[in-house]
Amino acid sequence: RVLKKDDILLMFDGVPIANDGTVPFRNRERITFDHLVSMKRPNEMAKVRVLRNGEEHELTITLRPLQPLVPVHQFDKLPSYFIFAGLVFIPLTQPYLHEYGEDWYNTSNRRLCELALRELPRKAGEQLVILSQVLMDDINVGYERLAELQVKKVNGVEVLSLKQLRWLVEDCKEECLRFDLDEERVIVLNYQLARMATHRILKGHRIPSPMSSDLLNEVKDSTIPLACLT
Repeated sequence: RVLKKDDILLMFDGVPIANDGTVPFRNRERITFDHLVSMKRPNEMAKVRVLRNGEEHELTITLRPLQPLVPVHQFDKLPSYFIFAGLVFIPLTQPYLHEYGEDWYNTSNRRLCELALRELPRKAGEQLVILSQVLMDDINVGYERLAELQVKKVNGVEVLSLKQLRWLVEDCKEECLRFDLDEERVIVLNYQLARMATHRILKGHRIPSPMSSDLLNEVKDSTIPLACLT
């Protein structure tokens, strides 16, 4: 038995929760009830009373840390990337935004910042993939100023991770490859010309591989939906 959407929390570990979401704290002070949650260790149990569909229920739940859509830390881990036709795709991370300096919250891309701080994954392994920059070449003329935009679709298929984006690109069977980005921006490339340009661009920038080592070692997942199939 787990919490469900629209459950009203009445009590946490025997402590009543007021209508404003607060609980007693030090003499006559009050504090938000998530203070009680923060005092728990990962995978520790808690007893809660909820109001569900007009009836009260006593539940025992296991508390686990929330995994954000955008990772907060990247300790001992090399950055992931995928390059195609000079388009550099990466999964968004908070360390990436921290490159804007101490005032990164105000100086970084506003939409990406809000997504990094608020969004939660809908399924395991989901990432927020962005176009971080464009390595200029004749193949991407007109798109060189597009940067720091979320990649939403590849040929009509929703992008859920960088690994998936890689396979969507490499398995393309259509003449053109289309990327739908945030802010209703669109990139359309001739697929075969873009493949040939990728090698030229990598060589010109002395980049040894079109993708990071973690993607090179990935086995294709048969459950990933493929774009570009007729």
